[in-house]
Amino acid sequence: MERFAKISAAALKAALGTEVGLTELENPPDPALGDFAFPCFKLSKQFKKAPPLIAKELAEKIAALGILPPSNDLSVSSAGPYVNFTVAPGAAARAIVGDVLAGGYGRLAPGSRGTWVLEFSSPNVAKPFQIYHLRPTALGAALDRIGRFRGFSVVSINHLGDWGTQYGKLAVAFRMFGSSLPPEPTIRDLVDIYVRFHSEAEKNPALEDEARDAFLRLERDDPAMTALWRRCVDISMKEFNRIYGRIGVKFDKFWGESHYKNMLQPLLDRLRSDGLLVESEGAWIVSVSDAAGKELPPCILQKKDGATIYATRDVAAALFRYEQFKFDRMTYIVGAEQKLHFQQVFGVLKRMGCDWHSRCEHVPTGLYRFKDAKMSTRSGNYIIFEDVLQLARDRVTSLMKERAVAPDDAITEAVAVGAVVFHDLHTDPARDVEFDLERVVDFEGETGPYLQYAHTRCLGILRKAGAQLAPNWSTELAAHLSAPEEIQLIKTLGQFPLHLERTLTFAKASQLAHYLIDVTKLFGAFYRECHVLGDNPELTRARLCLVDATRSVLASGLGLLGIPLPERM
Repeated sequence: MERFAKISAAALKAALGTEVGLTELENPPDPALGDFAFPCFKLSKQFKKAPPLIAKELAEKIAALGILPPSNDLSVSSAGPYVNFTVAPGAAARAIVGDVLAGGYGRLAPGSRGTWVLEFSSPNVAKPFQIYHLRPTALGAALDRIGRFRGFSVVSINHLGDWGTQYGKLAVAFRMFGSSLPPEPTIRDLVDIYVRFHSEAEKNPALEDEARDAFLRLERDDPAMTALWRRCVDISMKEFNRIYGRIGVKFDKFWGESHYKNMLQPLLDRLRSDGLLVESEGAWIVSVSDAAGKELPPCILQKKDGATIYATRDVAAALFRYEQFKFDRMTYIVGAEQKLHFQQVFGVLKRMGCDWHSRCEHVPTGLYRFKDAKMSTRSGNYIIFEDVLQLARDRVTSLMKERAVAPDDAITEAVAVGAVVFHDLHTDPARDVEFDLERVVDFEGETGPYLQYAHTRCLGILRKAGAQLAPNWSTELAAHLSAPEEIQLIKTLGQFPLHLERTLTFAKASQLAHYLIDVTKLFGAFYRECHVLGDNPELTRARLCLVDATRSVLASGLGLLGIPLPERM
């Protein structure tokens, strides 16, 4: 369908005289209207006509130009304010099933597109990997996989929160409570003394001053502070890497805030030299505006006590990354509460004359909510990701026992991870997530287990068919696939590359997640209405090929989202 979409976009370009991107084509809500739709609302002002009239004239012009395939494999019409393109059923079956079964459907050549720097996950050292860390982690990992699959040279960076005043607080916490720690403390032990520090600081505010002084000593490479900081980093990384292994997340670079510490003073010197850094009430700031030119609160880069803040490190990091990679796009997947921060950072880059500042974007993520309780490490009221994963495992085990299925540890883990990760990804990343365990781990709703089960059902059908009826596609088999359920499933499978591209364009894995739900629902309708293993050998082979094509798209799509694929459920 990507090929037909490109032909449709080219036809619109010829009629309009302007480029039309594939992401400008929509899928009509009713398949009877067509397979691709181009909305004409935005053309109304340009042509000074009503959108329905523009759509009618565009469709007539495209038909008159004769640039669509002469075989009538693709036709054009108008419906209200939309120009619709329809792929003939036979053409869809011939073109799509074979392409999917050939392998690598939707994949573009490695390095055939630009360089994309992706920053995601970014947990704080000495704090646990909490459930809200899953939002940027799962989305970033999905975009990383899909970007590579679609030809981008992706550089994935975990910008660890391994620098800042909190390490001064930990130093004071170690002084006060370190003797109570076990010989090999865990990250939860670090959290415990961090929380105890804040409890004590409420009674003795002088502890906050001591913590700030300790961090200044760390910035000045004090050996004792550096050794303690390194110990906290090592404890944390051991824990983070174990969790990343469970959910299949990898990074090219673990470049935390500390990676840029030696770049901070040269950055401040440059800003002063250029007249951009000015003093304000003892602090040093840069005046900035947003992309539309609206003035923003100034970006503080150095505090009164001489310490830098994370904005300083983010500006230094952006400069370093551009120098290293000359990226075409850099995406920060970070909580929505950091919107102003990134506007300020991008504003500093703009004032520095970095014309590539417009290639930087912040993709905001929402929060997790459990009965409206917010999570805070400082207060000790937090929800650890692995605790949620264990709840999901317990729920999966319970459901398997209800179905008289012997629990299997590997399957239980795969289904639990798939349930939690998919629930996150199928929600728009900017929205908050309400976590309901029974809804998340459901084999019949729009959930990860629902899609995993559809994949295993495809495998089961193919196993039952056996080698004698193994799918072996030929274009002649396409003529046997003509039922409405077959054609709709085929056409939807063909949209896989388009949904991958939309996912990348809008940086929303929910685009792909909802597409896979649609595939699964259509496969269910096909399975109910079209008897796969029938008496007609050629029809059986054709339908087995369609089952295998569905399995292939589900496997590819779920794999790109990071959803494990158990062979049996």
